[in-house]
Amino acid sequence: MKYSLNPHIFVFGKTINKPKISISFLSYLLRGKQNILIDTVPDRAAEAYIQDIENVLPVSQIDALILNHSEEDHSGALQAVLDRHPNLPVYCTPATKERLQEKYPSADFRVVQHGESLTLGDYTFQFIHTPGLHWPDNMVTWLASEGILFSNDLFGQYLAEETPVDEGYTKEAILKGAEPYFEKVFAPASTEDKAIIADIAAMPIQTVATGHGLILQNQWPAVREFYVSKVLK
Repeated sequence: MKYSLNPHIFVFGKTINKPKISISFLSYLLRGKQNILIDTVPDRAAEAYIQDIENVLPVSQIDALILNHSEEDHSGALQAVLDRHPNLPVYCTPATKERLQEKYPSADFRVVQHGESLTLGDYTFQFIHTPGLHWPDNMVTWLASEGILFSNDLFGQYLAEETPVDEGYTKEAILKGAEPYFEKVFAPASTEDKAIIADIAAMPIQTVATGHGLILQNQWPAVREFYVSKVLK
Protein backbone atom coordinates (compact mmCIF):
# COMPACT_ATOMS: atom_id res chain seq x y z
CA MET A 1 0.00 0.00 0.00
CA LYS A 2 1.14 3.52 -0.82
CA TYR A 3 -1.10 6.54 -0.22
CA SER A 4 -0.45 10.30 -0.24
CA LEU A 5 -1.98 11.95 2.80
CA ASN A 6 -0.87 15.29 1.35
CA PRO A 7 1.88 16.33 -1.11
CA HIS A 8 4.68 15.71 1.41
CA ILE A 9 3.34 12.94 3.68
CA PHE A 10 3.10 9.39 2.39
CA VAL A 11 1.48 6.38 4.03
CA PHE A 12 2.78 2.85 3.57
CA GLY A 13 1.41 -0.33 5.02
CA LYS A 14 -0.31 -3.65 4.90
CA THR A 15 -3.99 -4.51 5.29
CA ILE A 16 -5.54 -7.74 6.51
CA ASN A 17 -9.22 -8.47 5.93
CA LYS A 18 -10.56 -11.75 7.29
CA PRO A 19 -14.12 -12.82 8.14
CA LYS A 20 -13.57 -12.24 11.86
CA ILE A 21 -11.09 -9.35 11.85
CA SER A 22 -9.75 -6.50 9.74
CA ILE A 23 -6.66 -4.52 10.65
CA SER A 24 -3.97 -2.44 8.99
CA PHE A 25 -0.33 -1.72 9.84
CA LEU A 26 0.66 1.81 8.86
CA SER A 27 3.94 3.71 8.53
CA TYR A 28 4.55 7.30 7.44
CA LEU A 29 7.18 9.16 5.43
CA LEU A 30 7.50 12.94 5.65
CA ARG A 31 9.48 14.57 2.85
CA GLY A 32 11.24 17.91 3.17
CA LYS A 33 14.66 19.37 3.95
CA GLN A 34 14.99 16.17 5.95
CA ASN A 35 13.02 13.03 5.21
CA ILE A 36 11.51 11.40 8.28
CA LEU A 37 10.12 7.88 8.55
CA ILE A 38 7.68 7.18 11.37
CA ASP A 39 7.32 3.53 12.44
CA THR A 40 7.64 0.53 10.14
CA VAL A 41 5.49 -2.54 9.37
CA PRO A 42 5.67 -6.26 10.18
CA ASP A 43 8.68 -8.16 8.86
CA ARG A 44 6.50 -10.31 6.59
CA ALA A 45 5.54 -7.14 4.69
CA ALA A 46 9.06 -5.70 4.59
CA GLU A 47 9.89 -6.42 0.94
CA ALA A 48 6.80 -4.70 -0.47
CA TYR A 49 7.20 -1.92 2.11
CA ILE A 50 10.75 -1.13 0.99
CA GLN A 51 9.67 -1.17 -2.67
CA ASP A 52 6.86 1.28 -1.92
CA ILE A 53 9.22 3.64 -0.06
CA GLU A 54 11.76 3.52 -2.88
CA ASN A 55 9.08 4.50 -5.36
CA VAL A 56 9.10 7.81 -3.46
CA LEU A 57 12.80 8.09 -2.55
CA PRO A 58 15.76 5.80 -1.83
CA VAL A 59 15.86 4.51 1.74
CA SER A 60 19.41 5.91 1.90
CA GLN A 61 17.90 9.42 1.65
CA ILE A 62 15.85 9.01 4.84
CA ASP A 63 17.38 11.22 7.54
CA ALA A 64 15.71 9.80 10.65
CA LEU A 65 13.29 7.15 11.88
CA ILE A 66 10.91 7.83 14.75
CA LEU A 67 9.93 4.52 16.33
CA ASN A 68 6.96 4.97 18.65
CA HIS A 69 6.92 1.37 19.92
CA SER A 70 9.16 -1.69 19.75
CA GLU A 71 6.54 -4.38 19.12
CA GLU A 72 7.25 -6.30 15.94
CA ASP A 73 4.11 -5.17 14.12
CA HIS A 74 5.67 -1.69 14.18
CA SER A 75 9.39 -2.48 14.20
CA GLY A 76 9.48 -5.65 12.09
CA ALA A 77 10.81 -3.98 8.95
CA LEU A 78 13.51 -2.12 10.87
CA GLN A 79 16.15 -4.63 9.76
CA ALA A 80 15.21 -4.14 6.11
CA VAL A 81 15.52 -0.37 6.55
CA LEU A 82 18.87 -0.63 8.36
CA ASP A 83 20.22 -3.03 5.73
CA ARG A 84 19.92 -0.15 3.26
CA HIS A 85 20.82 2.65 5.69
CA PRO A 86 22.94 1.32 8.60
CA ASN A 87 23.67 4.75 10.09
CA LEU A 88 20.05 5.91 10.21
CA PRO A 89 19.26 7.61 13.56
CA VAL A 90 16.35 5.92 15.35
CA TYR A 91 14.51 8.10 17.87
CA CYS A 92 12.60 6.23 20.56
CA THR A 93 11.79 5.91 24.26
CA PRO A 94 14.39 4.52 26.67
CA ALA A 95 12.32 1.33 26.99
CA THR A 96 12.21 0.83 23.23
CA LYS A 97 15.98 1.19 23.01
CA GLU A 98 16.44 -1.24 25.88
CA ARG A 99 14.27 -3.87 24.20
CA LEU A 100 15.75 -3.54 20.70
CA GLN A 101 19.43 -2.74 21.19
CA GLU A 102 20.45 -6.39 21.69
CA LYS A 103 18.72 -7.37 18.44
CA TYR A 104 20.18 -4.37 16.59
CA PRO A 105 23.52 -3.75 18.34
CA SER A 106 24.86 -1.46 15.61
CA ALA A 107 21.74 0.71 15.33
CA ASP A 108 21.99 4.39 16.25
CA PHE A 109 19.22 4.54 18.87
CA ARG A 110 18.66 8.05 20.22
CA VAL A 111 16.49 8.33 23.31
CA VAL A 112 13.84 11.04 23.54
CA GLN A 113 12.24 12.03 26.82
CA HIS A 114 8.59 12.68 27.64
CA GLY A 115 7.61 16.16 26.44
CA GLU A 116 10.84 16.66 24.50
CA SER A 117 10.74 18.53 21.19
CA LEU A 118 13.03 17.82 18.25
CA THR A 119 13.44 19.75 15.00
CA LEU A 120 14.44 17.74 11.95
CA GLY A 121 14.57 19.85 8.81
CA ASP A 122 11.15 21.42 8.23
CA TYR A 123 9.48 19.53 11.06
CA THR A 124 9.36 20.00 14.82
CA PHE A 125 8.09 16.97 16.68
CA GLN A 126 7.05 16.60 20.29
CA PHE A 127 7.18 13.21 21.96
CA ILE A 128 4.60 12.14 24.54
CA HIS A 129 5.36 8.94 26.41
CA THR A 130 2.35 6.71 27.07
CA PRO A 131 3.70 3.81 29.16
CA GLY A 132 1.12 1.12 29.78
CA LEU A 133 -0.77 2.02 26.60
CA HIS A 134 -0.27 -0.79 25.76
CA TRP A 135 3.40 -1.69 26.49
CA PRO A 136 5.84 0.13 28.79
CA ASP A 137 7.70 1.57 25.77
CA ASN A 138 4.87 3.28 23.84
CA MET A 139 4.86 6.94 22.88
CA VAL A 140 3.00 9.16 20.42
CA THR A 141 4.51 11.88 18.24
CA TRP A 142 2.90 15.30 17.76
CA LEU A 143 3.52 17.48 14.71
CA ALA A 144 1.88 20.76 15.68
CA SER A 145 2.57 22.53 12.37
CA GLU A 146 0.32 20.02 10.58
CA GLY A 147 -2.07 19.26 13.45
CA ILE A 148 -1.13 15.59 13.11
CA LEU A 149 -0.75 13.09 15.93
CA PHE A 150 1.22 10.01 14.92
CA SER A 151 -0.48 7.81 17.46
CA ASN A 152 0.91 4.31 16.83
CA ASP A 153 -1.43 1.98 18.80
CA LEU A 154 -3.50 4.74 20.41
CA PHE A 155 -6.87 5.51 18.78
CA GLY A 156 -6.56 2.53 16.42
CA GLN A 157 -9.41 0.36 15.17
CA TYR A 158 -10.09 -3.08 13.80
CA LEU A 159 -10.62 -1.67 10.30
CA ALA A 160 -8.59 -1.78 7.10
CA GLU A 161 -8.78 -0.08 3.70
CA GLU A 162 -6.23 0.25 0.91
CA THR A 163 -7.10 3.94 0.97
CA PRO A 164 -6.48 4.17 4.70
CA VAL A 165 -8.64 7.17 5.64
CA ASP A 166 -12.02 7.49 7.33
CA GLU A 167 -13.69 9.34 4.45
CA GLY A 168 -17.11 7.82 3.83
CA TYR A 169 -17.25 6.15 7.24
CA THR A 170 -20.08 7.03 9.60
CA LYS A 171 -19.62 7.50 13.32
CA GLU A 172 -21.26 4.13 13.89
CA ALA A 173 -18.95 2.36 11.43
CA ILE A 174 -15.80 3.85 12.95
CA LEU A 175 -16.87 3.01 16.50
CA LYS A 176 -17.68 -0.55 15.43
CA GLY A 177 -13.94 -0.92 14.79
CA ALA A 178 -12.69 1.34 17.59
CA GLU A 179 -14.66 -0.10 20.50
CA PRO A 180 -13.44 -3.73 20.36
CA TYR A 181 -9.91 -2.50 19.68
CA PHE A 182 -10.01 -0.36 22.83
CA GLU A 183 -11.36 -3.22 24.90
CA LYS A 184 -8.62 -5.56 23.67
CA VAL A 185 -5.64 -3.20 23.79
CA PHE A 186 -6.33 -0.48 26.35
CA ALA A 187 -9.07 -1.59 28.75
CA PRO A 188 -6.55 -3.66 30.79
CA ALA A 189 -4.39 -0.57 31.46
CA SER A 190 -4.46 1.02 34.88
CA THR A 191 -6.51 4.14 35.60
CA GLU A 192 -3.24 6.04 36.09
CA ASP A 193 -1.86 4.93 32.73
CA LYS A 194 -5.08 5.79 30.91
CA ALA A 195 -5.28 9.29 32.44
CA ILE A 196 -2.94 10.76 29.80
CA ILE A 197 -5.48 9.92 27.08
CA ALA A 198 -7.68 12.83 28.17
CA ASP A 199 -4.71 15.22 27.95
CA ILE A 200 -3.81 14.00 24.47
CA ALA A 201 -7.44 14.17 23.31
CA ALA A 202 -7.59 17.83 24.39
CA MET A 203 -4.78 18.79 22.00
CA PRO A 204 -5.72 20.69 18.78
CA ILE A 205 -5.53 17.55 16.67
CA GLN A 206 -6.83 17.68 13.10
CA THR A 207 -5.58 14.28 11.93
CA VAL A 208 -4.74 11.13 13.85
CA ALA A 209 -2.22 9.11 11.84
CA THR A 210 -2.79 5.75 13.49
CA GLY A 211 -0.63 2.65 13.41
CA HIS A 212 -3.68 0.41 13.00
CA GLY A 213 -7.01 0.93 11.29
CA LEU A 214 -7.89 4.12 9.45
CA ILE A 215 -6.37 7.58 9.63
CA LEU A 216 -8.86 9.70 11.52
CA GLN A 217 -10.01 13.07 10.22
CA ASN A 218 -13.78 13.36 9.75
CA GLN A 219 -14.54 10.87 12.52
CA TRP A 220 -11.80 11.91 14.94
CA PRO A 221 -14.35 13.72 17.19
CA ALA A 222 -16.35 10.50 17.55
CA VAL A 223 -13.30 8.44 18.50
CA ARG A 224 -12.05 11.19 20.82
CA GLU A 225 -15.41 11.31 22.60
CA PHE A 226 -15.43 7.54 22.97
CA TYR A 227 -11.93 7.36 24.44
CA VAL A 228 -12.51 10.24 26.84
CA SER A 229 -15.73 8.64 28.04
CA LYS A 230 -13.75 5.50 28.85
CA VAL A 231 -11.09 7.44 30.74
CA LEU A 232 -13.43 9.67 32.75
CA LYS A 233 -16.14 7.15 33.61
